[in-house]
Amino acid sequence: MKTIGIMGGMGPMATVDLMQKVIVATKAIKDQEHIHTVIDNNTNIPDRSECIFGKGPSPVPEMVKSAERLTTMGADVIIIGCNTAHYFLPEVQKLVKTPFINMIEETAKFCAEEGYRTLGLLASAGTCASGIYKKEFEKLGMTLLHPEEAEQEIIHEMIYDGVKATNYNYDAAPAQNVLRAMEQRGVEAFILGCTEVPVAVQMYKLQGCFVDATEVLAEKAVAWAGGEVISSLPRRSNK
Repeated sequence: MKTIGIMGGMGPMATVDLMQKVIVATKAIKDQEHIHTVIDNNTNIPDRSECIFGKGPSPVPEMVKSAERLTTMGADVIIIGCNTAHYFLPEVQKLVKTPFINMIEETAKFCAEEGYRTLGLLASAGTCASGIYKKEFEKLGMTLLHPEEAEQEIIHEMIYDGVKATNYNYDAAPAQNVLRAMEQRGVEAFILGCTEVPVAVQMYKLQGCFVDATEVLAEKAVAWAGGEVISSLPRRSNK
């Protein structure tokens, strides 16, 4: 099988979550049947949202360094555990020979195949502002709703003050209220469009119908590498 390279550090817990999903998505009964995976947990990569808002340096140089290290370690394909980082992927790919699997594109394809028409995006402010999800979903004929401004602040705070701060006692009740409000506006399912959000769902026991973009990415990577996939993505019986 091929070797998967994980560009990590954005953030560290989300990197662990992505690797775990790759392992769980692989049908294997012994160590040797799992996929060879290499990780560069590069915490020197600048904050992606701050760059998009013009408040920080570009993450591209450090992302390229990570990609080059992963290539040297034998990666045949690279996956990025950070949704917002995909905004910079076209620029990075121009400077790197090793191919990437685009999490945003693959998540949109999955939702279209499952017959979803209206989805809600739970992501960092940078990911929402970048429009990378909205572009891909509208391209495939779906409607993607973002949280309203005040709601987005609540989601963003949960990501940064909750998950990134490893705060297990964070009060996520306001975030749960955001989900209920978006469902009332027609959202059929929520895209977990930040690698910290699926972690938040588990940490804070959020309730809803969720499509985990990290899970989509992990399963695509396993298939690309030649492994047999065990899928845990939600399937619709009324497609």
